Amino acid sequence: MFRLLSDLEVSLNELLVTSRESVDHYRDAVQLLTDEKIANEFKKIADERKQFIPALENKIRELGDLPSMPDPDKEDGEMLIHHISAAVSEDYTSKLLQQRIEVETKIVELIDQANSNDENNVCSALLADLALQVNGTIEKLSSLAQQPA
Repeated sequence: MFRLLSDLEVSLNELLVTSRESVDHYRDAVQLLTDEKIANEFKKIADERKQFIPALENKIRELGDLPSMPDPDKEDGEMLIHHISAAVSEDYTSKLLQQRIEVETKIVELIDQANSNDENNVCSALLADLALQVNGTIEKLSSLAQQPA
């Protein structure tokens, strides 16, 4: 049986996949960082973000869909590019911080999209909590990017 997904299901799944990818990328980036303070912050961010994954999965299931998973080949390719960039770059940390800020900004956009598709406010509390975490992460990353090397 074929069933069309609602706009909310689609946007939540996209948010879930991007959130999962962000956790994976933060954890992978820890291996590339020479600055222990930033590496520890990345670990904390990944742990905080990971707490939202089960809630997003459950919300998607409640709506009648199955949670989506990231494309492992795409993720492996992106991480390989990050590893190569780290090996040949003199200041990879600042590039990495900027990349992470860009992804966090994309997550904010996905949260906004999910909110606009949530006509019955069934996800509003979860999305508000995730938005708070993501915006805090952007502030933290921006602060780290401003600090002298």
